[in-house]
Amino acid sequence: MSKLAKFVTAAMLMATPVLAEDTVTLKYSSFLPAATVNNALSAPALVAKADELSGGTLKIELYPGGSLVSGGEVQLKLVQDGVADIAEIPIPYTPGRISGLDVFELPNLAKSNSDGALASIKLIEDGLIGGMDDLVALGMLQSGPYYIHTKDPIENLADLRGLKLRVSGKTQAQIVSRLGAVPVSNIAANAMAENVSRGLIDGALVDTGNLYNFGVGDLLKYHVTNLPLGSFAVLFGMSKARYDSLPEQAKTAIDQIKGEWYTTELGRNMDQQTADVTARLEAAGDPHFVELSAEDLAHADEVLAEVAEDWEARSDANPAILAAARAALGM
Repeated sequence: MSKLAKFVTAAMLMATPVLAEDTVTLKYSSFLPAATVNNALSAPALVAKADELSGGTLKIELYPGGSLVSGGEVQLKLVQDGVADIAEIPIPYTPGRISGLDVFELPNLAKSNSDGALASIKLIEDGLIGGMDDLVALGMLQSGPYYIHTKDPIENLADLRGLKLRVSGKTQAQIVSRLGAVPVSNIAANAMAENVSRGLIDGALVDTGNLYNFGVGDLLKYHVTNLPLGSFAVLFGMSKARYDSLPEQAKTAIDQIKGEWYTTELGRNMDQQTADVTARLEAAGDPHFVELSAEDLAHADEVLAEVAEDWEARSDANPAILAAARAALGM
């Protein structure tokens, strides 16, 4: 073997361990199916961006549909325990662990997935959200906003009186009660269709983009369009300890991805899903989009202001968080 060949061989042997050490693979857990917009579009965009920015040294493997560990309520623990490096974490499933993001459950705040998501990441970056000291927010999503969707005709707020509407959480229950309807809790999203078909509920608070995902797109025919009633917070996070352990090149790539970039990607794709579902409802030929009158909206503002006041009173930090959320949304 020539001296040059020996040199090249030695260099390759020396380089291989360094490359192996510098290449990192992160496990990304989602409890939702692979076909959801987050897993079909946003997560693959994250994978590609990480690979590009790191020069191929940061790989992200997606585990959708609970294939790593199922259940939305365990996703945060997966990250804390190191079972997953990144997880799609529904904040309402771990009440009390992360505080302040539930501000976006209040009515008349976020008007789209994108504006709620970007406002959320700003509050996190400004240090207003509790429970984030050991976490890194790759991205945020405020799924919504939620609107009233019913099986039978409604034209105004008075028509809601006595209707049984599926809700998720304390704030939605308060909203529905103050609007004169009857809140029905403890119905899983994937059980809504059965409960509508059996006449056990008359409708639901649902974000329009998920009507077909939850199986009620063909069952709920009346859709209020101009009274946004809060959003559902989802954190795409990793542990700070895992982030701190990354090689410099991988950490630099994460720094360019986390926050605004991935949050924008998530919000844009969810907003497109909402537009697609609205177009599908229109194409079906028999949906009824209900636009409440100015008088009804003024009445809703009056009674729902009490929901915000109640939320503010739950914590000394909440008034400042609500003020910051409104400012981030340009209100």
